[in-house]
Amino acid sequence: MYGVIHAYERKLPIEKEMYCDFYLPSGRVYIEYWELENDVKYRKRKKAKIKLYKKYGFNLVEINDNDIKNLDDVLPKKLLEYGIRTF
Repeated sequence: MYGVIHAYERKLPIEKEMYCDFYLPSGRVYIEYWELENDVKYRKRKKAKIKLYKKYGFNLVEINDNDIKNLDDVLPKKLLEYGIRTF
């Protein structure tokens, strides 16, 4: 993560038992990597999780399979939207 302090599978600061994929404390940014888009149960869970992020006003960066192919280009641009610079 280019020297950016981060946490993996951190519990969201809400009463419901929900975890993010990654958390960047410097920008209070949560990162979710969405995969298994063809699975109905997964899509339902994804929709519910996005709803929670919006409800609580959490900063969210979403990554999907297409982004993974160019992660070194995609992720820094998405993080910059929240003031996080990578080296």
